Order: sequence, then C-alpha cells, then structure tokens
Amino acid sequence: MSTATLGTVTHAQGKQLYPISAKQLTQFREEGYLITEPAFDSKTLADAIKEFTRLQKAAIADAEKTGDAKHIALAKLRPFIGEAHKQSDLLKEFVKAPAYLEACRVLLGPDCDLYYNQAVIKPPERGLSFGWHQDNGYGTVIPMEYLTCWTAVGRSYIENGCIWIIPGSHKRGLLKHVKNELSTDAVVDDETGAIPVELEPGQIVIFNSLLLHKSGPNISKGYRYAYVPQYHVAHVVDGEGKPTGDRFPVLRNAARVG
Repeated sequence: MSTATLGTVTHAQGKQLYPISAKQLTQFREEGYLITEPAFDSKTLADAIKEFTRLQKAAIADAEKTGDAKHIALAKLRPFIGEAHKQSDLLKEFVKAPAYLEACRVLLGPDCDLYYNQAVIKPPERGLSFGWHQDNGYGTVIPMEYLTCWTAVGRSYIENGCIWIIPGSHKRGLLKHVKNELSTDAVVDDETGAIPVELEPGQIVIFNSLLLHKSGPNISKGYRYAYVPQYHVAHVVDGEGKPTGDRFPVLRNAARVG
C-alpha cells in the first residue's frame, strides 16, 4: 500500500475514500452517514494515541487542581479533550487528512472550517456510556447542519463502547435535548433501527450533525480511542449571528489550506 505524507501525519491510500462514491453519497443523504475504509496508517494512529495519553494526563492534572470530584471523575472516566488541534502539532495536521477534506468538499462545499474537535478516550472496564443525542443539540449554528467525522484511532466495537446510530434519524429535524448530570441527551421515543458502528483502526464514520447517536460503556480490558473532528461551511455563526466554533480554515476554493 502506498502512502502520502502530510507534514508529520501519514495517510494510507489505496482503496480509500478518494473520492466519495455515488453509493456513499446516496447513503449519506438518505441515512445520514457513510463509513470509510481505513484512512490512516498504523504509525500515525500509534502517534495519535501517544498524544491522547499526554493530553489526558494534563487534563487529569488540571482537574485535580480544582478539587472538584465530578470534574476529576470525568477527566479519568470519560475524557473529552476539546480544541485538541491547539494542543498538538500532530492533531493540527490530522484534521486536514485527505479523507476529511474530500468529505468537506463533496458534502459541504469548497470553503470549510474545522468547527470543533475532540480526543475521546474510554478507559477499560469503567469507561462511561453516553446517551442518545444530536450534535446540534449542544448549540444553535447557522447553517444548522455540519459534518461529524468520528474516527476510530484504535479498534472500536460493542464491548469497548463503540457508537450506535439510528440511520435516517437526521430527517427528524432537531429534537428536544435535556441536560442531565453528565451530558445533554435527546428526548428519543423510538429507537427502532438502531445499529452499532464497529470500526477497524483508521476507519471513519462521517455523519450529519442531526443524526442520533450514542455510545455504550467500555467493558473490555483495553482503552477505546477516538478522534472526532467536525466541519462546517466557512464563517459559521451562532443563533445571534456571532462567530462560533474553532473557525480553523481547512479548505478554500476546494483546496487544502496550509
């Protein structure tokens, strides 16, 4: 398999998502998601895991300084490390991977920004679950719909807390979300058709921000690692018309930025 080096990040090529097929495009429109073949090689994924580990240690140290038991528990059991591209040169390059940029170009248009990104870690035998939600449930953005690129940095399967989705649920529109102690969950009356999304290392499930998804607990003996960059058309604003999100340019005139 040939490879192409992008800065310090190496992206596997071959039978990959370059370009998105007509069948995948139809699936995305009708069911709200598509799944790629592995888009990163083993070295890049191993390097990403090292970065995740470093970032989690820093997050735990910061949480412990607060003395807040809830904050400490979340840092240890369900860490979501946001704006990871600002804390890691490798992840700053990772968010410009060809598979992501092709998805942006085809599904959003020629001018796109990184909207948000986070490193997500589920520790073995105790990593917490996460309830049904839509990514749009966390705040108003205009335009409403954007892309979430849930990337398996290590293997993701039912026992270690892979995500579940309800295909076609993006067509329900934005549902009511209720904030609870640990998360903000959608009010879901019908889970019919829910399926697990089990992924091999380097695969990406790309989905509409309105698609309902959740993840289970990690009951396995190993860590589950995922990286979740999200992309929006350039210059996204919130409900009040103010700039929002990471606003990190990745695509202009259909070409990679930087």
